[in-house]
Amino acid sequence: MWDVTYKIGDPPKAIKQAQLDNISLVPASLLTHKGKYQTITNNLPVGGVLICETPQKPRISRILSQVATFLREKGHVVLVLPYSLLV
Repeated sequence: MWDVTYKIGDPPKAIKQAQLDNISLVPASLLTHKGKYQTITNNLPVGGVLICETPQKPRISRILSQVATFLREKGHVVLVLPYSLLV
């Protein structure tokens, strides 16, 4: 197994200044179901994050799990739902 460490640099100024209500992290295959996950995301508290688990891709699931942990540590409400509930 490869141990790859990702380093993310500073975001562009426009992103630093953006005020986001909520965030949805979903695979592109769910874009046709935007109404469904957008409703869920809109009902989260301000700063909430919806993350869609993708069990068929363990590497991505592991990364998203780390993202969820990081965001929770920063005080965000994070809701992780399986892909099957959003299709």
